[in-house]
Amino acid sequence: MRTIIFIFLSAFLFQTPTIETDKDRWKPYYVDTAPAKIAEKWFLPFEGGDRKNVKNIKIISIFGDHRDSFLKGHIHTAIDVNPAKPKDKLVSVYAMANGVVCSIHLTENQRTVVVKHKLTNGTIMFTTYKHLKEVYVNSGQQVTEHTKLARLFTPAESKKYGGDYHHLHLEIRKKFDDYGCASWLTMNKNQLNERYYNPQIFIKEYVK
Repeated sequence: MRTIIFIFLSAFLFQTPTIETDKDRWKPYYVDTAPAKIAEKWFLPFEGGDRKNVKNIKIISIFGDHRDSFLKGHIHTAIDVNPAKPKDKLVSVYAMANGVVCSIHLTENQRTVVVKHKLTNGTIMFTTYKHLKEVYVNSGQQVTEHTKLARLFTPAESKKYGGDYHHLHLEIRKKFDDYGCASWLTMNKNQLNERYYNPQIFIKEYVK
């Protein structure tokens, strides 16, 4: 009997998390505020040079590949990017368009800012900025493309965590019903396509 109880408790305590079972944990970080301005114009998230020229960013990792970090086999929901030619050692991250900060969650090397946007056709969507060393905005704050959201880790700061965190994990989201956890719990293409745009395609269409 004790063995059966132990097995049952182990299965309960160590069950694999899913988006549905984990999302309520992140809901308290969400602020349901409407963007004050329409996101009419879109820009790359880094300063320096032409923020409309995609040649000014360097893509390190693509959207949709499989990852072994945290939950093995989860799908990468973003592109990882850096400025192609950074102006400074400390790389600042800017909002890509008019919007409102709706969530700031996670800590340390996973610190994340989420901005809610309203498109000209009325569609609500979101941009997510992850791996932030310092955050300069607050939840509920209205932002424009000129708003400095945060800064990235330097290579030296990244080494503290034993990984390569000196880049921006950039998500373009269709919705935020998971309150953030789909970033590391998306396990199949259906879940990916339900919540995310391919950032490379989105940037090609809107940043011009």
